[in-house]
Amino acid sequence: MKIAIVGGGIGGLTAALALSESTHDITVFERSAGIREIGAGVQISPNAGRLLHSLGLGAAYSEISVHPHRVVLRRWEDDSIIR
Repeated sequence: MKIAIVGGGIGGLTAALALSESTHDITVFERSAGIREIGAGVQISPNAGRLLHSLGLGAAYSEISVHPHRVVLRRWEDDSIIR
C-alpha cells in the first residue's frame, strides 16, 4: 500500500516513523526546502511523550525537553489570568 503523509512537522514525521516498520511505501510531502528550527515552542502532552518514547525517541526527546515549574493561562482580550 502507498501512504502519503502531508507535512514534515512533528506529527507527519512521527507518523512516518511509526509506519516505517511496515511493508508500506511511505512518502512524506513537505513544502519547505528543509527542516529547521523556527523559534516556536511545542507543547507535548503526556500521551504524546509516551508515544515518542515507544518509538525509540525517548533519549532525544528527554534531552531537548523542558518541564515548566508552573503554567499561567491568560485571556487574550485583556491579559487577565484564568483561574
